[in-house]
Amino acid sequence: MTGRRAAGIKGKQRVHSAAALTLLSLEDAAGRAGLEIRYSNLEDEEMTISSGVCWLQDRRLLLVDKRLGPVQRAGVIATVLSQMDLENIYLPPATRMIIEEAAKR
Repeated sequence: MTGRRAAGIKGKQRVHSAAALTLLSLEDAAGRAGLEIRYSNLEDEEMTISSGVCWLQDRRLLLVDKRLGPVQRAGVIATVLSQMDLENIYLPPATRMIIEEAAKR
């Protein structure tokens, strides 16, 4: 491949890699905060179901629609984490910044 095409593909790979790394970091942060994440197909013909937190017995569970891409998944997790007390949990600065940005939305 030449020129723009090769650069475009590499650029997309970088974006996907960055999104995947961000998602992994947020998933780790959720685990440290005691939040279990499950990815499920939330499609239903009769009602609208969206990603969100629920309690299952004594565990806090975040259901995330597995049809979402990595960027959208990261957004869901960051939003939920932004509503939790994370003061006493070590998070890498970049991860903490993403969560703080989600709190502003």
